[in-house]
Amino acid sequence: METLEKRLTDYLESITGTHPDLQRDPAERSLGLPLFLRERYGLRSLRIFGRKCLLALEGTNWEQGSPAEYGGHADSLQSALGEPVAIVIPRIPSYARNRLVQAGVPFIVPGSQLFLPFMMVDLRERFSSVPAAPGKRLTPATQCVLLYHLLRESLEEVPLGVIAEKVGYSAMNLSRAKDELETADLCQTGRVGRSVVMRFKKRGHDLWIKALPLLSSPVRKSYWIDWPGVSYPAIPSGLTALSRRTMIEDDRIPTYALPQETYRLNLEKGLFHGCPGPSEANVQLEAWTYNPLLLGGEDGVDPLSLILSLRDTADERVQQQLEILIQEVKWV
Repeated sequence: METLEKRLTDYLESITGTHPDLQRDPAERSLGLPLFLRERYGLRSLRIFGRKCLLALEGTNWEQGSPAEYGGHADSLQSALGEPVAIVIPRIPSYARNRLVQAGVPFIVPGSQLFLPFMMVDLRERFSSVPAAPGKRLTPATQCVLLYHLLRESLEEVPLGVIAEKVGYSAMNLSRAKDELETADLCQTGRVGRSVVMRFKKRGHDLWIKALPLLSSPVRKSYWIDWPGVSYPAIPSGLTALSRRTMIEDDRIPTYALPQETYRLNLEKGLFHGCPGPSEANVQLEAWTYNPLLLGGEDGVDPLSLILSLRDTADERVQQQLEILIQEVKWV
C-alpha cells in the first residue's frame, strides 16, 4: 500500500501537472506543538505555483477524527506555527469533507479532494477525481476490461485472445484496449511466447484510484418505461442496486440496466414502451455502454460501475453510501 506522502505527491502532480516540491519541515519547528499533535502529524513544507504552505500529514493507525476535531487541530497548528496549516488525511467521508469546507478548514484527502482557501481550491469528489482531457477517457470496452480485471479475475499476463473470449469483445477491441491502457500508464505490454500480454502497474484499490480520471459512467441514457414484469437480462442498477448493498432506501420507481443494443431491440419488439415521465412509468431503465451482466449478476450491477454511475449525484446520502461501498469492494 502506498504511503500517505506518496499518494499526496501523486495527487498534487495530477492536479498541477508538475511534480510538487515537498520537503520535511525542520524538526525544531514542531517542538512548540502540543504532544498529541507532534505524535499524530508529520510536518511538510510544500512549494507549489511559487508559493509555500505547511502541511500536517496524519500518521498511520489513528482513528478517523470528526470534522470538529480536525478543525481544532488545524487551528492549534496555525496558532503554534504562526501560519496556515492544511491537514492531510488518508480518507474521510464526503459529508465530513463538506463540513470542513463550510468551516473553512484547509485540508487535503489525496485522490479525493483538496481545499486550500489561502492558495487554491479543488472540490472534485473522490469518484470524479481529476477530469481527463476531452477524448482521453477510456472507451467503454477498455473500461469494461479494466473493471473485469479488478473485480472478476486477474488478466495479468493473460493472452489478449483469451481475454477477448472472456469479455466477449473482438480481438481488434482488445488490441485497442491494450493500447489505451498502456498509453494511460496503467499497464505495460510484453510477450509470453507468441502471445501479447498486459502487466498492470498497480493492483486493486491503487489501480482503481489511478484509473479514476479516465473512467466514465456506463449509463448512456436513462428512460422512463412501462414494462410489466421486468425480466432478465435487465438487472437492478442505480439507487435500486445501491439500496441492496447499503442502508439507503430505494426510489418509488426501481432502476434497471440493459446494454444499449438490447434496450433498442426490446423496444422494437414491443416488450416495453417509453413514457413521457415518471407518473406513467413503472421502471427507470438505464441503457449501458457495456453489458452490465458481464461484471454484475441478477442481484445487481457491479459496485465499481455503480459508483461511476452515481458519483455525480448531488444527494449527500448517496455520496455517504458510495464511500461505504468502495470500502467493501473485494479486489481481485
